Amino acid sequence: MNYRYQQLCALAGVALVLLVFPLLIIMGFFPPPSPAEGSAAIAAHYQSKSSWIFLLGGAVCVQMSAPGVMWSAAISVQLRHIEKNEPPIFSLTNIACGVVAFSVFTFACAGWVICAFRPERAPEIIQTMNDWSFIVFLGTVTPLMGQAVTIGLAIFSDRSDKPVFPRWAGFMNCWAALIFLPAGLIPFFKTGPFAWHGFFGLWLPVLVFGGWMLVMSILVLRAISKQKISADLTTQLAD
Repeated sequence: MNYRYQQLCALAGVALVLLVFPLLIIMGFFPPPSPAEGSAAIAAHYQSKSSWIFLLGGAVCVQMSAPGVMWSAAISVQLRHIEKNEPPIFSLTNIACGVVAFSVFTFACAGWVICAFRPERAPEIIQTMNDWSFIVFLGTVTPLMGQAVTIGLAIFSDRSDKPVFPRWAGFMNCWAALIFLPAGLIPFFKTGPFAWHGFFGLWLPVLVFGGWMLVMSILVLRAISKQKISADLTTQLAD
């Protein structure tokens, strides 16, 4: 079994969190400029720092779709262990939602790169691209919710003597899905807790997202380690 590659994929999720969050802070996007600000203020944000900060930070974030999909694949392998000989509905749904979620992530981050590529352009254009980026980045919640709900349901369906994931992780995933939901309301608010810089639009879902990825990465690594030990023991007994 390719346990080492599975571990690499699980660690890709950790790398994504540890890279993206600091970059968002450096670019001044955590918290981001208020959606209530005018076009001149939004353009000034991209002109207030060296364009290389936004170009480099945005370009790195754009490339994070691959680690995100790798992380999703590592989880799907574990969900397949839960499904055993059953139809692979959980594992397939998880990887499909992961591909969509992290592809959307790429497109959203590309908007920041476009804003910084020509910061001298008309403020209205920069504001439009900035709006597009943040609404897509934070507001496209259903793929992540689909992942979390699928993982949770798979965990609850695991009735084996040695479950792949602990049962509390199922509740964690379901709660994460609920916490992601309010971010889908950000297109309707420019101020308040549901705007893209508010508590329910940014802080709670983004921080929970980071914690969710890290916890699931750890759980996947533990599951892989147990499976490797079991496989090695079986091989030794067979010899």
